[in-house]
Amino acid sequence: MLLNDSRRRATGTPLLAAFAVLGLTSCASPGVPRSPSLNLPEPTRDLAATRLGPTVTLRFTLPQRNTDHLSLKGSAVSAKLCRTLESATCLPIAGLAPQSFAPVTAGHATVAELRDTLPPELTTGPPRLLAYRVEISNDDNRTAGFSDPAYAAAGAAPPAVEGLTAQGSRLGIVLAWNAAPTDGSEVVLRRQDLTPKPPKPAPPPAAKPATHTNSQPPTATRIKADAELGVAWLSTASTSPEPTRPNTVLDTTALPDEPYRYTAERRRSVQLGGRTLELRSDPSPAIPFTLHDIYPPPPPTDLTAASFAATNGSPNLEVDLIWQPVDDPSLAGYNIYRQEIDSTDSAGTNSSPSSRLNKAPIPLPGFHDEIPTPIPGSNYKYSVTSVDAKGNESAPCSMTLDPAQP
Repeated sequence: MLLNDSRRRATGTPLLAAFAVLGLTSCASPGVPRSPSLNLPEPTRDLAATRLGPTVTLRFTLPQRNTDHLSLKGSAVSAKLCRTLESATCLPIAGLAPQSFAPVTAGHATVAELRDTLPPELTTGPPRLLAYRVEISNDDNRTAGFSDPAYAAAGAAPPAVEGLTAQGSRLGIVLAWNAAPTDGSEVVLRRQDLTPKPPKPAPPPAAKPATHTNSQPPTATRIKADAELGVAWLSTASTSPEPTRPNTVLDTTALPDEPYRYTAERRRSVQLGGRTLELRSDPSPAIPFTLHDIYPPPPPTDLTAASFAATNGSPNLEVDLIWQPVDDPSLAGYNIYRQEIDSTDSAGTNSSPSSRLNKAPIPLPGFHDEIPTPIPGSNYKYSVTSVDAKGNESAPCSMTLDPAQP
């Protein structure tokens, strides 16, 4: 009997131990329960403000996550603005209702836009500091609060650009506008390509840029590319200390046969609250323009000729022509023309027609001609023109040769 009890105790000990281990592994503590998410949209952190005439445009990226760093759930979000003037309380904008936006797919940033049309008291007078904040709410009208501020300038904006015109030239598109009272503002041009194409690698620089002369307007400088495809901004600020044509600028970056649309606006920088802000005018009316490559290169200059008798004993007259070369990146060469002129006929009725002496444009600024058996009393008019790759030919540079003169 004692033996059986001892066996039961011996065999029962491992079984009890197994149950003890099982109980330890299956009854772990569940931890502190988490409260359900309120699905509050994250406050936007990239609010930006742009003043254009009487309107301030606010742009920001719609949130994709909530304050628990989870994907934002719901059918839509809404945004409302508040505005403050010179550190006052940020108050809702009268007449500007909250705006709804469709939900954003995770991984696809969407930029939203709101506009505030300023009341008359904020579009006149000296510059003053405006601050804006945006509040994003979920579809239960719950929010995590307002964003950080974005700043703009109240006060009188520069006057709009008037009389904007465009015309073509050999070096690009010449843009001009009416003068306005000097207020420290700069005219900036917006050029939109009406047939935009994907960006290409930057072309190599031209062999030699066009030089600035008094008869040529200053060159517009590209200051940035717009986020919109095919849009560029051009500065018209002159680098010359004494610009001769302050209301004219040359767009040398316009491509031939590409249709563009230009607008212009004035911008003035102001310092408010330790920040540099811009006051911009309303855009000018848009003007379309297409630059066609129909403009000839500049003509050659300083054409001279030297004649001498043929060295081989023939009665022919040999003539060497030289001229100043044309500095143009698209120059293909030069054409040379000769015309026989009766020196005794002042009306020119007995003169022969002009004939071209070269079959293809010659690349160098010099030419050797041979006149077969010159007629006594005849002079010879030589003309040289420059030609570009498109076949556009310049005005001639001419001189008359009298073979009787030494």
